[in-house]
Amino acid sequence: MDKLNKEYIELLNGEGTPSEKFWTLEERIRNDKKDTGVQLRMSRSNCISNIVSLLNEGAITMNDLEEFSDELKENIRFITG
Repeated sequence: MDKLNKEYIELLNGEGTPSEKFWTLEERIRNDKKDTGVQLRMSRSNCISNIVSLLNEGAITMNDLEEFSDELKENIRFITG
């Protein structure tokens, strides 16, 4: 979220009219809300798919999974190939 906030600030401080910046930011936020890293439903049944999505979106890295079980890490590595 911090990364996104910084990108939004850059957008608002960038070139363009206030109206253009507003509508660009509005569209960006609407799209970003769909990312798993911004909004996600946690449950046991979708835990692995959530982790894979977070990895694919760059919200986390495999280093962030260091304290997870070896079995889970192996499953994630298998899926992400």
